[in-house]
Order: sequence, then C-alpha cells, then structure tokens
Amino acid sequence: MKSSPIFLDTKPVAYVIGDGALAYSEKLLDSYPRIIVLVDENVEKHCLPVFREQLPNVNISEVISIRSGEEKKNLDQSVYIWNRLTQAKVDRDALLINLGGGVVSDIGGFVASTFKRGIRFVNYPTSLLGMVDAAIGGKTGVDFGNFKNQVGVFADPDIVVIDPIFLDTLEEKQWQSGFAEVMKYGLILDRELWRWLYGKHFKEIEDWNKIITRAARDKIDIVRHDFREKGIRKNLNYGHTIGHAFETYFLNTGNAVTHGQAIAAGMICEGWLSTEAYELEWKQLQEIVNMFDINFDRLPLSDAHIPELLQLMKQDKKVRGGRLNYSLLRKIGKAIHNIEVDSNLVIESMKFYINN
Repeated sequence: MKSSPIFLDTKPVAYVIGDGALAYSEKLLDSYPRIIVLVDENVEKHCLPVFREQLPNVNISEVISIRSGEEKKNLDQSVYIWNRLTQAKVDRDALLINLGGGVVSDIGGFVASTFKRGIRFVNYPTSLLGMVDAAIGGKTGVDFGNFKNQVGVFADPDIVVIDPIFLDTLEEKQWQSGFAEVMKYGLILDRELWRWLYGKHFKEIEDWNKIITRAARDKIDIVRHDFREKGIRKNLNYGHTIGHAFETYFLNTGNAVTHGQAIAAGMICEGWLSTEAYELEWKQLQEIVNMFDINFDRLPLSDAHIPELLQLMKQDKKVRGGRLNYSLLRKIGKAIHNIEVDSNLVIESMKFYINN
C-alpha cells in the first residue's frame, strides 16, 4: 500500500513529495486564473499525458514546447519562450508550470522570473535529477558563452511537486544521472542515506519513494538555512567545480555527457582532493571511488585534456577574487566549504581520475 505524500509549507515555497503528490497538487492550483505549461518534446510525449490524467480539472490555456538538451538551455530559447508568452497575452496573474527535468526548471524559472518583472511559477520535476536537485532551491538560469549557468537569478517557485510516478518515463542514462546527485547528499551530510545506497547499482534500488523523499528533504533543509549560498549551501557544490568543467568540455566538443556523469567524475577528483588537502581518510576515498565505478563508466579523458579543463574552471561561478574554492569532505556524511586548493593538486586529482 502506497503512503500519502508529504506536504511541507516552508514559506515562501510549498513542497509536495512522494507517491500521490501529483494528484494531491490539483487542489493547490485552484487559485491561479490562467495556467501555461512549459515542456520539452520528450516530456510532451511521455509526461504531459500523465499530468493531464492525474489532474483532469486543471485548465491549461497554453502548452509551450521547447527543444530538449543542455545545449538548448540558452538565451535564444529563452527569447522563444518570452515571445510565446507575449503572443498569448500572458499577464502577471498567470502561472507557468515547469513540467520537465533540470533544463526545463532552470530555463522556465529564469523566463518566469524575468517576464514582465516576474510571473509566478511551479516546478513539477519529471527526472530524478530534477526531483532531488534542480527543481529545489530557487536557482534559475541559462548557459552563456559555452559556460554553464552563467546568466540567471535566484527566484522561488510557489510550489514544487515531486512524484516518483514520472520515473517510469525516464531513459536509463537520465535515471543514472540523477543518482549521482542522490549519492552526493549521502556524502556531504547524510551518512544514513549513503549506507542505504552503498554497494548497489541504481537499477537494484526498489524503494525510490523513500530515497527521493530523503534526498529532497536534505536539500530543502539546506536551502531553508542558506538560500543565497553564503555558507552551508556551498557544500552542495561538492564534485561540481571540476565536474562542471568536464560537463562543459564535452558539451563544447559536441559529445555531451549527462550532468550526473560529469559530477560523478568530479566527486572522485574532489574526493581525492579531500584526502590530500583536507581530512578524508584514504579508506573512505576508496569506498567513494568504488561506489561511483559501480554506477558510472569513466569519462574518455587523457592528461592532454587537463590544461583546457583548468581554463574552464577559471570561469566557474565559484571563483572569488581570482581564487577557486572547493567544497570537500571531512568524512563521509560531513562536508566543508571555502577550501582553497593549489592548482597542482587539482591537476593531480584529475590525473588520479584518468589513470587509476
């Protein structure tokens, strides 16, 4: 028997999480006079029919479909959405529902928060990555100049509805991608979650409702304490400084990898940095590497790629005063942020990933 969804009214954002969240959310949409839904072509085909079936009384006035993929998360596509909203004579009382994965919630939140100086929006994540990460926390934005998330704003949705019902629509690589972020929560703050996961391939996990609820609440708790990323929220960047460089490199070569593939690689590198520049025990690093190798193949990189990867890191949003600070692990389940690391160690961390 399925459990009831959890409702968290954390103000200014309400969260509905777990089995049945989608149907439960219908009553939360009653107060919006006009509803527009943003999807990509895959979500339109596989998830929008589920949405309509579960929320039969929601009157959708417009469906805007965009092209899928990180490479399409840009200002040109933002302009397309703004034009569609303008043509539809959307006013500031309208609601934009972002139904999709991380790309849709990122660009949809950005477009909504800037159109007519801001219309309200709601996130319905349909990917595992969206459910545990991208749809939570108020970060919106687009890629610019071949760099990830260079343009954007902090803007809260009214509601985030997280229902595992959409997982059945996922391609395997997208399921795998989101699993990297789930593992990250175990590593940075939730040792019990890590114990639930350790030693398992993501295909072996059965109780996704339990896993998603736990990971989503981990992120919600962090964001509630540090919305603007001035302190503890920086711990969420573990694996992302080097991982974003990997992701951008492959995107620029036309051989894009998923966010999770890149971040998994970044977490191995930054795990190595945690042993060399901080307190993480080598035994725990081996545990981390083993878990990621169970779930991810290594990226096709060589030592010759390292100079270009270093240059990409210099454009990272986390650069402050010309210095790049890292979020590292003290031990599994406990992270620390604002650790400056010598560039030679960063090079060695990538060599460790590539050659071991």
